[in-house]
Amino acid sequence: MTSHQIESLFQRSKSIIHLLQLHSLFIKTAIHHDEYRLSQFISLSSSISLQFTRTIFDNSPIIPSIFAWNTMMRAYSQVESLKLFKQFQKIRLKPDRFTFPIVLKVSGHCLMIGTGGSLHSMAVKSGFGSDLHVNNTILRINLPSDALILFQYMKLANEKPNSVTLVSLLGACTRILNIRLGKCIHSHIVTSGIELHVELETTLLGMYAKCGHIQQAFRIFNLMGDKNLQTWTIMISGLADHGHGEEAVSLFARMEESGFRPDSLSFSAILYACSHIGFVDAGREYFEKMASIYNIRPTMEHYGCMVDMFGRAGELEEAYDIIRSMPIEPNSVILRSFISACKHHGHIPGAEENIREILLKIEPDLGSNYVLASSLSYLFGYCSDANSLRLAMKAKGIKKYPGSSWVQSLGSSSEGSS
Repeated sequence: MTSHQIESLFQRSKSIIHLLQLHSLFIKTAIHHDEYRLSQFISLSSSISLQFTRTIFDNSPIIPSIFAWNTMMRAYSQVESLKLFKQFQKIRLKPDRFTFPIVLKVSGHCLMIGTGGSLHSMAVKSGFGSDLHVNNTILRINLPSDALILFQYMKLANEKPNSVTLVSLLGACTRILNIRLGKCIHSHIVTSGIELHVELETTLLGMYAKCGHIQQAFRIFNLMGDKNLQTWTIMISGLADHGHGEEAVSLFARMEESGFRPDSLSFSAILYACSHIGFVDAGREYFEKMASIYNIRPTMEHYGCMVDMFGRAGELEEAYDIIRSMPIEPNSVILRSFISACKHHGHIPGAEENIREILLKIEPDLGSNYVLASSLSYLFGYCSDANSLRLAMKAKGIKKYPGSSWVQSLGSSSEGSS
């Protein structure tokens, strides 16, 4: 069988039946002993039937190539992918520059930071310490200590980060709110004369905005020659997040005047701003405009902003109307927001018991929900209901844990409770 004929068979294979026929042919002609063809077959079949592919992979007459292992690890879910990597290590195959990004990404999705750190060490020992593909993945999975170490390592090794790496580095700074490292990278961009483009500048202003340095973010925004919708949205969101709601509303108007069509994220940012500065009429108009003019279907986040906005303003009937009009069941965040507003204003419209039941059904094991529902019952004179909720919480062994947050100093991280 010629190479051309084999390639033609691969191209025509679209179903499990085709795969079975192709595999049968491979056995008859012993092609499945060819490492390249086996890798090609696994790559093809993994997109059609992962279960069938795994059977072929596990029963291969030869040890599959690193490409085949990478294909399987990429195709599988997070936990199974890591299991495959452990098997890969047991047979003493050496990972390549594509193996590490796959398993690093998986460890990041699973929040297995310790695993991610050990994989990073393994990548360095394997000679991929300065590989941009590996390093960008390390940054994206949010290993806080690695971001600074990696940047310093690249400088010492005289490795010049490209714009993709810089975007990843700044993204890591944004996620861990590390303004110190972000400023170092900004300084490197300026002193190295790196050409700025819209994605890099947007990530840079996003880092400053998220870290609370709004003036610096706005300065970058105003100096940008080219802006895209993401640029406008991030700046609006930054203003809203840090108490500059009126400026956010003004900037949203400028964005529309500049010809940009706001998307779902843009409306989330502006509705959040309206909620926190009490612009109820404006928020109502934006919510209506979102659907009527821009044909954007409201998401859970949009409904949440509206409930929060009406709740803060004491317009509890409107907040309750929003909840009742939702085409999907409200999540616990929306219900907690509504119940907290009712507690604050000393009034609850509609069926108080129904709201509590939905909240406890959505998150039955969260102690703060029981405390909130119980205190609401006390407030409106339902003492027996409140006591029942407290007893149910105790019987289930549910506790309300204090809130906590992480604050990163220049040299370390510390946790505070509230």
